[in-house]
Amino acid sequence: MKNLSRAAHTLWAKKSSKDGNLLWLPLTMHMIDTAAIAQKLWNCWLPDGVKQIIAAGIPEECCTRLFVFLAAAHDLGKATPVFQSKQARPPCHELDERIAEKLRSGCLPIKPHYEFLNANRTPHALATQILLEHAGCCRNAAVILGAHHGKPPDILVLSSSNIDTYEFNYHLENSGKKAWSDIQQELIDFALDLAGFSSIKDIPMPNMAAQIMLSGLIIMADWVASNEEYFPYIRPEDKPNYFRTKDRAKSAWKQLDLPCPWNAGNTWMMADLYRERFDFKPNVLQSSVAQTVSGIDEPGILVMEAPMGSGKTEAALACAEIFADKTKRTGVFFALPTQATSDGIFPRIEEWIEKLDDESKHSIKLAHGKAQFNNRYQKLFAGSTNIGEDEDSGVFVHEWFEGQKKSLLADFVVGTIDQLLLAALKQKHVMLRHLGLAGKVVIIDECHAYDAYMGQYLNRVLNYLGAYHVPVIVLSATLPAGKRQAVIDAYLNKNSTPNSSTSQSDPLGRGACSPVQPPEWLQSRAYPLLTYTDGGSVKQEEIPAGGVSREVRLEYLTEEALADKLDELLSGGGCAGVVVNTVKRAQKLAKTLCERFGEETIRLLHSRFLAPDRAEKEGVILKELGKPEKSKRPKKRIVVGTQVLEQSLDIDFDVLVTDICPMDLLLQRIGRLHRHERNRPGKLGSALCLLLGSDGDSFESATKVIYGEYLLMRTKALLPQKLILPQDIPQMVQDTYDEDNDPSPEPAEYRQAKKTEKEKIADKEKRARDFRISPLWPDPEQNLAGWLDTDVSDKHGEAAVRDTDESIEVLLVQKKNDGRLCFLPWIEDGSEIPPNEIPNVHHAQALARQSIRLPRVLCAPWAIDKTIAELERLNGEQLPEWQKSPWLKGELFLILDEIYSANLGGYRLTYDRYFGLLHEKEAKTNE
Repeated sequence: MKNLSRAAHTLWAKKSSKDGNLLWLPLTMHMIDTAAIAQKLWNCWLPDGVKQIIAAGIPEECCTRLFVFLAAAHDLGKATPVFQSKQARPPCHELDERIAEKLRSGCLPIKPHYEFLNANRTPHALATQILLEHAGCCRNAAVILGAHHGKPPDILVLSSSNIDTYEFNYHLENSGKKAWSDIQQELIDFALDLAGFSSIKDIPMPNMAAQIMLSGLIIMADWVASNEEYFPYIRPEDKPNYFRTKDRAKSAWKQLDLPCPWNAGNTWMMADLYRERFDFKPNVLQSSVAQTVSGIDEPGILVMEAPMGSGKTEAALACAEIFADKTKRTGVFFALPTQATSDGIFPRIEEWIEKLDDESKHSIKLAHGKAQFNNRYQKLFAGSTNIGEDEDSGVFVHEWFEGQKKSLLADFVVGTIDQLLLAALKQKHVMLRHLGLAGKVVIIDECHAYDAYMGQYLNRVLNYLGAYHVPVIVLSATLPAGKRQAVIDAYLNKNSTPNSSTSQSDPLGRGACSPVQPPEWLQSRAYPLLTYTDGGSVKQEEIPAGGVSREVRLEYLTEEALADKLDELLSGGGCAGVVVNTVKRAQKLAKTLCERFGEETIRLLHSRFLAPDRAEKEGVILKELGKPEKSKRPKKRIVVGTQVLEQSLDIDFDVLVTDICPMDLLLQRIGRLHRHERNRPGKLGSALCLLLGSDGDSFESATKVIYGEYLLMRTKALLPQKLILPQDIPQMVQDTYDEDNDPSPEPAEYRQAKKTEKEKIADKEKRARDFRISPLWPDPEQNLAGWLDTDVSDKHGEAAVRDTDESIEVLLVQKKNDGRLCFLPWIEDGSEIPPNEIPNVHHAQALARQSIRLPRVLCAPWAIDKTIAELERLNGEQLPEWQKSPWLKGELFLILDEIYSANLGGYRLTYDRYFGLLHEKEAKTNE
């Protein structure tokens, strides 16, 4: 190790005066610590697939050394008088004076911090980049360190923040120029020596993809090396022991205890993968998928279109294992539309991981806003403050990967699609998401469910995943051909704008040539269907149809005739599903049907129940209507619900009633009709779907608001009197979304509806583009500078990738007539919670689970600020101490009275355990 001057030993990187102990961490020690962690991450944790991204355009032998150099040099900007003059936080005058005396003893001039009038113009990450570029380092490498606090500097800042502009910050102008310039150069040379470079000119120039990976790695290395538990600080009177730095890094790495990377291996070559992993014989689809992907030389994106309930999940996991082996990836990210679907699939992924045969334990992460309330996920914690491990399982939750920014770094992640889309958002630390995704196989389920707004973010993520050669598996039962093309072209970084693939200009300028036919893979209406890339080529394979076809009759029904029709159909028993498009409509129909059939026959499920109540209701419905071997059907049952029935539950109805909705979603709902083989009551032996919400050419008002009239008109015009499933699925979906073929005759107002829909999509796409990261360019000089300009705050990130109105979640608690605050009677036995004390951990966690979304009428743009203000006032007056609990900080409580009601924003809200949260306009009193 290079010998350092006395001055170098006096610079500080960290200060602490916790518990009255004066401690510091010399900058040179922090450089060594971070470099050592970088070496460990590269050798022991980083997937080979990610190393290949970094190595593109860089000599392979330089990659590790580049990472180590950047890790060592990342805090070079702290070797400036403006940083060294900073006071300790919390203030500790004695510690500041002792360190200042060290600096003076090393002949480094220093000034009080208040004399640096432009201190905020040269934050130390920016100063690091400026100093490195000034020393001759290429910008493509230096900017990685300019970004190590999560956001690269913008180009304007770089052009206006050079050393000459703020020379007082960098070296106290002429009075300290030699001393500070010498120490800065000494530290650069020290970092070069630690990495094995002889000159700054030897630092290679990474491309943009490599910069993003290295930026994420530097952030990770810095966070680990900055953890005082892993790398303890020393007393000011102690001399740094540089001979013990290897032991220090070894101890820290052992304490961190990151899991060994998953090695997928080649089991798929030698064994029946489905029997090994799932204990069953594969069906035709699953066998075909495994056979096809086994023959792919350069895996890219694979789109699997197959019927609901055909085993796509298991086929995707088998495919992921094969792709992981071929591309040297060490994990899987499984993205789903909602928290409910993520929770539903989590146990299946956990069981699959446990059967992987590499004999190592792997970290798993459930990534969505309510993951802390998933009981199965929480059981993986063993109570340790550092690592939770289930000794009887092959998976565990590693604390280091907890927190939104680091969640995708775990080996296996199950989460909502938001977690993937956030990788396309201009948000601080987004490079950590890219680092996590780059080492995985990515599975995107229910791809048809993502609208034009989310599609803009999805396409940009796919741009990057394609550039990183990350294998992607897209699943859908009802994918329009346009979306198939969009995801494949995005992955291949091709332009798929309208008409770009169907016509071309004459290169001699003689006008347009005849239209070019779209590729066959775009036109295909085969089903089931695999479309995939092998290198740059797009290939397609039609899968033989397996399973049983079924005929489904379609009939329209008025809401007024619903009860009579169900009475007739269920006279001999049976289980009916009624799926409608809004919570309010579900509650209304459930009340009507309860009056006719009794509450004991009706079950209601929607999103406006307390989380524990909804989980209980879902469990009961699954036990009654789930797979034959796992359920016991009642003689008569009517389940009324919203889209949650279409998305998250594997249930089976004898007859289905549904509001009309766009074709792909309608077919998803019909997928819950006669889903499993079983004996059915005589009248329900053939499948029947009854359609509500459409009267002539008009549609139910809320349905029009949600879906727009254009797709509803096209869907209704194309629906036949009977469907043959699954054979008719591609025809119905592709015809609905084929804009070149309008229905004949056209419904009234169709032209205006089409124009409105195009304008809505254009608006969604434009708004999404405002906050997307820019695409990767082929230019080798492209760099991170300005990459995250106009970034989105962490608080608004997930809202930014979904085009929905803002919503308000509240926690419910009850106030008794005697003034006591309690849980609702069926929660925690109605225990009392003192309002003027911080709730204990058990009560705080239980309270945090009592979340529910307020009705949209209270969250509309013109009402939301007033609603929040009213809730904040009531919480501040009655529950100020509860905000001091880490579990409850920032939460808003809705305090219900003895009859479970409260007034808010001019509405009377009532929580009913059977119907959920009800609301009605407050009655005006005459004065």
